[in-house]
Amino acid sequence: MDFRILGPVEARRGGEWVALSGSKVHTVLAALLLARGRVVSDARLGALLWGWDPPVTASAQIYTYISRLRKHLGEEVEIVRRQPGYVLRAPGARIDVVEFERLDRLGREALQDGRHLEAQALLTEALGWWRGSALSNVTEFLLEAELPQLEEARMFALENRIEADLALGRHEQVTAELTGLVGEFPVRERLRAQLMTALYRCGRQADALHTYYEGRKVLVDQLGVDPGEALGATYQAVLGGELGLAEAGGFGRSGAPAMLPAAEGELAGRDAELAALTARLGSPDGRPRRLLVTGMAGAGKTALAVRVAVDSAEHFPDGQLFAELCRPDGTAKDPGEVLVRLLRALGEPGLDGVGGGAGPAQDRDELVRLYRARTAGKRLLVVLDDAAGDLQVAPLMPAGARCAVLITSRSRLARVTGADTVALAALDDDDALAVLAAAAGRDRLLADPDAADDLVAYCGGLPLALAVMGARLAARPHWPARRFADRMADPRTRLAELSFGDLDVRRALLPSVRRTTPQGRETLVALAGWGTEPFSAREAGTRLSLPEEAAERLLESLVDGALLDLSGLDPQGLPLYRCHELVLLYAASMGAHDTTAVG
Repeated sequence: MDFRILGPVEARRGGEWVALSGSKVHTVLAALLLARGRVVSDARLGALLWGWDPPVTASAQIYTYISRLRKHLGEEVEIVRRQPGYVLRAPGARIDVVEFERLDRLGREALQDGRHLEAQALLTEALGWWRGSALSNVTEFLLEAELPQLEEARMFALENRIEADLALGRHEQVTAELTGLVGEFPVRERLRAQLMTALYRCGRQADALHTYYEGRKVLVDQLGVDPGEALGATYQAVLGGELGLAEAGGFGRSGAPAMLPAAEGELAGRDAELAALTARLGSPDGRPRRLLVTGMAGAGKTALAVRVAVDSAEHFPDGQLFAELCRPDGTAKDPGEVLVRLLRALGEPGLDGVGGGAGPAQDRDELVRLYRARTAGKRLLVVLDDAAGDLQVAPLMPAGARCAVLITSRSRLARVTGADTVALAALDDDDALAVLAAAAGRDRLLADPDAADDLVAYCGGLPLALAVMGARLAARPHWPARRFADRMADPRTRLAELSFGDLDVRRALLPSVRRTTPQGRETLVALAGWGTEPFSAREAGTRLSLPEEAAERLLESLVDGALLDLSGLDPQGLPLYRCHELVLLYAASMGAHDTTAVG
């Protein structure tokens, strides 16, 4: 069975298209497919079919549409009633959006590793699944709810494919395509930077500079913001003559690896942390430079680490390495798999037959030996993002005191001293408002300051939540801020609102919950009803019917997993704990199910 939503919603069985009629039936099918095996509630289906005002016969009509789908799709597809809605099961079926996402993920990984030819092929194949505008035959309500994130994923894949083309020296082939894309999407800064790069490499420096000036005017006129760092850096590179092909593909003029992703996003409220980390990397004092940025999911650890690494690049002329240590679902990568990628970036030949995650123990030992030999005596900066623990990090430590390592992790690591650990707290209201304003425009928020204050409060100072809300505001310039604030007001649906494209607060919290123990998850569910006021281990023990020492061990395990904060000391000098409001909402949603079912 084949299903397609990246264009008109369609189904095909054995090469023959299934006859489905009417936008409502297509809407129900698309909603079930987009849920990816999760239950779609009646309320959700009603909202996608009729908006805010479903008819009194909504349940009966939904049942009718489900019956039609069952009849037309046949026995290969099950649509099961599962309270409070329906779930679609189609083992072995091929769904175009799933295939697109799989190829897109593989393409991104290849691009990050510097395998540009492979990345270009994978991303081209991924984009080939699109047959026009997605969901083109569904209701306006489903379109409004789902199309923006699908289109954003498509644009991101397109930008990555063009990045691979540029790294392969295909600037002449992509210049016309980029010119059209920048005309269609004038405020997408990455596309504009790519067009500037292509024009410069075609010998059209003046046109590249004109593209920048034009973009700066558009950003100021339409959004009230100045160009971001990526576009500004491209402008400076054009002026300095630094956009030749020698700098493409993740390598600088000397062939040194330059794997850092672009430093993007607003870092409001992180000036002190940025200054401290940059100073530590820039002034070696003989001590090993092993730095850790820790904090709860969504606290902005990666954004800070990348900005620090970019600002410190001059101190590491032999290159900068970057590795993501966890997959998108939060599972930890095998160190051998990561070592293969780092060694390829360092130019180590003969790794085609070496399996990072599946090879025998001696293969990993050999990879560690090669890695340490390659890094010995070099001034390298290694950024290890989202480390799961000390055992994963140990094989990835480079050799020699001239190398520095910057790690992000939700947990504290024993191999990093407290003096070199930076713990990120939630942003205060002023900084949180600055993050929102950078994405949505300050004038728009000033038009309704009460709504802006509500949005800031609902996001709880969490940079990821603010980034999601800022992206949603920017994607709906015709919506007033009050509409978003009203949708965020209900705690039961707030986490669902904090999702846009690849950004999802609930999904970001999930790995932290999975890594804790079953007893820790039960404690987290119990915390859901306690509110955000600080509490002691003694109070927790009373509420949990546990001895104080046992309660403290449980609370400390949640602190170590970045699911609980230390908020100070009580009058007796004992620690006080506090749970972030969004974690509490996640815990409350767990409480409605078996606490072991955290996926």
